[in-house]
Amino acid sequence: MLKKWIKEYITINKREILVIIGLILLGVIIGIAGYIFTSDSVKQLAITNVKEVLDISKNETYVKTNIIINGIKADIILIILLAILSVTLFGRWIMYGIVLLKGCALIIYTILLFNIFGALWGIVTTILLVALVNILYLPAFIYVVVTFLEINFNIFKVRINNINPLVMNKILLN
Repeated sequence: MLKKWIKEYITINKREILVIIGLILLGVIIGIAGYIFTSDSVKQLAITNVKEVLDISKNETYVKTNIIINGIKADIILIILLAILSVTLFGRWIMYGIVLLKGCALIIYTILLFNIFGALWGIVTTILLVALVNILYLPAFIYVVVTFLEINFNIFKVRINNINPLVMNKILLN
C-alpha cells in the first residue's frame, strides 16, 4: 500500500521532484565550484570552525540531546518559512533558492569532512554523518517542498488548460 502511494505520488509530482533534484545537484556543483574558487584563508576558517564543533561534541559534559533538539528546531523553522513562502507571490522562487542552498551546504560540509579526516576516514565519516542521515532527510525535504510548491501553485495559478478560473467560475455560477 505504501509502495503504491509512493509510486502514485512520484508519478503525479514527477516534474516538481525532478526540478528539486536538479536544483540540489546544481547546488552541489555550485558548492564545489565555490569551494574551489574560495581563498585559502576562508577554507582554513571553515575547517577550523567545523573542527571546533566536532571537538565540542567529544566533550563529556556536552549534552547530546541538544544536537537533536537544535536540529528539530532548525527543521521546524525551515518548515514554517516554507509555509509562509508558499502563500507569497514569489515564494516559489525563494523555495527553489532554499533547495539550491541545501545542495551547496551538503557538498561543502562533505568537502570539509574530507579535509579534516583525510580520504579514508573522510569516506567513513561522510557515510555516517551525511549519507545515512540524508537517506531519510532528503526524501522528506523533497516531499515538504513539493507540498508547499503545490500550495503556492494552486494559490497563484492563473490559467487551467488555457481557461481563466475566474471566468469559468462566472460561467458556472450563471
